[in-house]
Amino acid sequence: MNQQDFEARFARRWDAFEAWLEQAESWRLRGKHAASALAPADADTLDTADVPARYREICQHLALAQDRQYSSELIERLSRLALAGHQRLYGARGHLGAPIARFLLRGFPGAVRAHGRYVLLAALLFFGPMLVLTGALQRYPDFAYVVLDADTVEQFADMYGDSTRELGRTRDAGDDTVMFAYYIWNNVRIGFQTFAGGLVFGLGTLFYLLYNGLHIGAVTGYLVHAGLGANFFSFTSGHSAFELTAIALCGAAGLRLGASLVAPGRRRRGESLRAAAREAMPLVVGSALMFGLAAMIEAFWSPRTELPLAVKYGFGIALWLLTLAYFVVMGRRDAA
Repeated sequence: MNQQDFEARFARRWDAFEAWLEQAESWRLRGKHAASALAPADADTLDTADVPARYREICQHLALAQDRQYSSELIERLSRLALAGHQRLYGARGHLGAPIARFLLRGFPGAVRAHGRYVLLAALLFFGPMLVLTGALQRYPDFAYVVLDADTVEQFADMYGDSTRELGRTRDAGDDTVMFAYYIWNNVRIGFQTFAGGLVFGLGTLFYLLYNGLHIGAVTGYLVHAGLGANFFSFTSGHSAFELTAIALCGAAGLRLGASLVAPGRRRRGESLRAAAREAMPLVVGSALMFGLAAMIEAFWSPRTELPLAVKYGFGIALWLLTLAYFVVMGRRDAA
């Protein structure tokens, strides 16, 4: 069903729900405890007893609109109706837990699927160079010095050497808490650069996705060729699912900004950019949460050398599978 047919079929039902909300708010301001179910003559009437079912229907329509990538105006209207309906029916004002749960269970994974094309393109631009360079360096290891300077190569070799007490850290690194703060800062910096690069017609996002992919690929390829792959993957396996996925999602959000400037359609570029930023914001917020989880694992779990490789690899694989399942499965029932 295209957007025009979708709106033609359900617009009167949305109008009736919106009219009920307005009437309910009017009665609330007058100190009443019940709301009239009046609706305009050109909209379906809505009895108060039918409001919960209509609210659930609007939530389903919102999920469908996001999944089918309908216009930002329609998604924004349905989001506003769903939020106002929840606040009116369940008294959600001032309660932070419910909105956070909705975002994690439906909003974030739904936004990722709604931006599937941008997510796929960002993943190709980021993971593609990483994997290609990792493989190429097994045959041409000296090419690592084209991407990395000699001091950086030596530093990474020291961080993942067999004699290191804590993997992934230089000899003068701080304790776990200090490193946690550093990883938070570093992750947020990379994510912000990748997202904000979309403001330059997407060119900045393209650059940072390719640059980070090549940099990680050069480090990975060099260490694997040098025989330090086990140490390197022991360190990175635990936090890589959250960190690398978050970088790709920030890239998808940046590409969405860039697309709104390159092809604004009938809108002015400023209006198109604002609409794209609203649509992409769930990707950025969700990525920030993933960066925080990645930093926690990287600081307190990843450096541990006393843990068996099988345990660390198993933990990392489990997180990759859970991350993939989260974005594929969560929130789909609401769109059924």
